[in-house]
Amino acid sequence: MPTEVEPAVLQRLLDLQSEDTAIKRLADRRESLPEARRLAEVNENLAELEADLQIANRQNADAGREQERLEGEIELLDQKVAREEQRMYSGNVANPKELSSLQAEVEALKRKKSSMEDELLDVMERKEQIGETVQTLSAEREEAARESAELTAKVEGLTGEIDSELKVHESERLGVASTIPDDLLALYDKLRETKNGVGAAALEDGTCQGCHTKLPAKEVERVKSEGGLQRCDNCRRILVVP
Repeated sequence: MPTEVEPAVLQRLLDLQSEDTAIKRLADRRESLPEARRLAEVNENLAELEADLQIANRQNADAGREQERLEGEIELLDQKVAREEQRMYSGNVANPKELSSLQAEVEALKRKKSSMEDELLDVMERKEQIGETVQTLSAEREEAARESAELTAKVEGLTGEIDSELKVHESERLGVASTIPDDLLALYDKLRETKNGVGAAALEDGTCQGCHTKLPAKEVERVKSEGGLQRCDNCRRILVVP
């Protein structure tokens, strides 16, 4: 790596650093948008609500079918009880034993009907509760979907603005980088990868702006008098003297 580097080239290196810093800032902002984080949370909640709503709808449909089955069976029992009572009171059955058997069957049918009516009442109550759950979940899902749509539009707008700025800085970076010698550019890029995105820093008031370390007066004097490519003794970034 040659140490003889023109001051103008070093200044362009600071310009390149400025573009890289702007690009990193924009990229970090794009990745950490509060709206994007909120959108992820809302979409996760929306997915859970949709899954819960599917389950509730299935339960509601099952309860509806169970209600229809019970109502149908109760109706058939009513018809059977009516037929058996008609036989019992028609006078056509004179045998006491047969009449007693018929009466026992009617009572058994009525007990079965009463039990099924209790079961039907439980099903109807459960169906009503499930219906309320479906309404609540539907309202929450609609609200979440609305917020998701609003946030999606907002995030798309913000990322679009950031991407536009990124394109400008990336274009500027290409232009500046093309004027810097390959070996110096390679050193700068290598340092930038290991130094939190900062490969070159200005020396201002005897302080390295990369690590913010105050250099000894003699070191500052040496750096200024020698010129060319200089490195910070503390952080090893490229030092650019104004």
